[in-house]
Amino acid sequence: MKTTKTLMTLLLALLLPVTAIALPPTNYNLYEFEVDGIYYKIKGDVACVSCQRWENGMHLSDYHGDVVIPSTVTYQGTTYPVTIIDDYAFNYCSGLTSITIPESINTIGGSAFYLCTGLTRVTITDMRAWCNMDIQFNPLIYAQHLFLNDTEVTNLVIPEGVTAIKNYAFQGCSGLKSILIPNSVTSIGDNAFEDCSGLTSISIPNSVTEIGQVAFECCTSLTSVTLGNAIATIGNAAFQGCTALKSIEVPNSVTAIKGAAFWGCTALTSVTLGKCITSIGNGAFKGCEALESIDIPNSVTEIGSHAFSDCTNLTGVTIGNSVATIGKDAFQNAPAIETITCKAATPPTWENTSMFTTNVYNHTPLHVPTGYERAYMANVYWGQFLNIIGDVVDDNIPGDVNGDGEVTIADANSVVDIVVMGGNSGHSRAPQADVNGDDEINIADINAIIDLIINNNQR
Repeated sequence: MKTTKTLMTLLLALLLPVTAIALPPTNYNLYEFEVDGIYYKIKGDVACVSCQRWENGMHLSDYHGDVVIPSTVTYQGTTYPVTIIDDYAFNYCSGLTSITIPESINTIGGSAFYLCTGLTRVTITDMRAWCNMDIQFNPLIYAQHLFLNDTEVTNLVIPEGVTAIKNYAFQGCSGLKSILIPNSVTSIGDNAFEDCSGLTSISIPNSVTEIGQVAFECCTSLTSVTLGNAIATIGNAAFQGCTALKSIEVPNSVTAIKGAAFWGCTALTSVTLGKCITSIGNGAFKGCEALESIDIPNSVTEIGSHAFSDCTNLTGVTIGNSVATIGKDAFQNAPAIETITCKAATPPTWENTSMFTTNVYNHTPLHVPTGYERAYMANVYWGQFLNIIGDVVDDNIPGDVNGDGEVTIADANSVVDIVVMGGNSGHSRAPQADVNGDDEINIADINAIIDLIINNNQR
C-alpha cells in the first residue's frame, strides 16, 4: 500500500508541471507600437516596420491604400531611425496600392510584400540607397513601376560610386527601358533585373567582374547585350528566356558559362565564345532554336548536359581540342546539323549514347583529326556516326610540336629539346609541348608524349 501511494505521489509530481504550462494564444500581435497607421517594433537602436499580428497560423496586417514610411519614428520619448521592413510586414495586404520607401531603409525582409497584388507603384527617395539595399522580397514584383520621388524611372542611371547592384534590386520593374551602369560597379547581383520586360538594351562596363544568377532572366524585350571584358562568370540562368536577344559575344575574360545561362533565347542566331571558357553548363543554350552554328573554343574541357539541345536550326558544330566530357543529350533534338568537327585527338566521353538525334548519326559527316579516325570509329559513342572523316589539322593539338597535324617521334624529340633548354616558353610551339597541360614543360611531358604516340599506334 505504501509503495502504491509513493508511486501515485511521483506520478502527480510529474504531471503537475505539465498541466501548469499555458498554451500560446491562437491570435496575438507582433508589433510593439503603432504610429500613423504603421506598426513598428524596436531592434536594438533602430525601428523596423512590423507585421501587425499572427492570426490562425498566418502573418497578417491591415495596411491598405498609399503607405508612406517615415525615416524616423518616436517611441516613449526616443526617436529611432527606421531602417528595416521586417519579414512579412505587408504580407497579404492586397489592398495596398503604393508604398514610399525612404533612404533610411537598408533591408526589406523575406515575404515582406507577399501577395500585395494591388500595388501599382513603389516610390523611393534615393537611388544610391536603393541599389545598396538588402532586398529579400521586392515589391516591384507586383507594382512593376518604380518612381524616384515623383518621376517614374524608365531610363535608369545608376549613380557613380555604387559598387554593386544588389540582389533583386530592380526585379519585376517592367517600366525600365534602358540602364546606364557606371565604371564603379563591379558586380550585378542575383535576380537584379529579372522580369524587366521593357528593357531593350544593356551595356555592361569593363569594371563588372560578375553577373549573378537569373540577373536578366525573362527580359523579353532585350535585343542587345554588350558584355564587358572583365566578366569572369555568367551565372545560372543569367539571360534565360530573353526571347528577343539576337546575338551575344562572350569576352575572353569569361571562364565559365553556368547552367541555363541562355536557355530559351529563341531569337539568338549568333554566339561568339571567348577563348578562355573552360566549361559550358547544363542547358546553357538549350532551346536556342534560331542558333545556326556554334564554335566551341579549344579552352573548353566540359560541355554540360542538354547544353545545346532543342537548337532545332543548328547546322554546324565545332568542338575544340580540349573537350574531355560531354553531358547527357547535349545536342539532342538538333536534327538540322549538317556538319560536325571535333578537334580532340582523344574522343571526348559522353554521359549517354543519345547525344545527337538518329538522323545526325546516319547522315551528318563527323570530321576528326587526321590519323584519329579509327579511335573515333572504335568508340562506343562516336562510333555511331556512319561517316567519320579524318581531315582536321589542328595546330593546337597537344604534342604536335612541329605543327604537321600528327604526334610522332619527331615531336617527342622536339619536347626533349625544349626540356633540355629548360622548358623554354619562348619556343614558337611551346604550348603544344605542354602535353599534360600543367602549364610546365618537363620530364612529365616527355613521358606523356611517349604514351600518346604508343596509344595512337595501337589504334
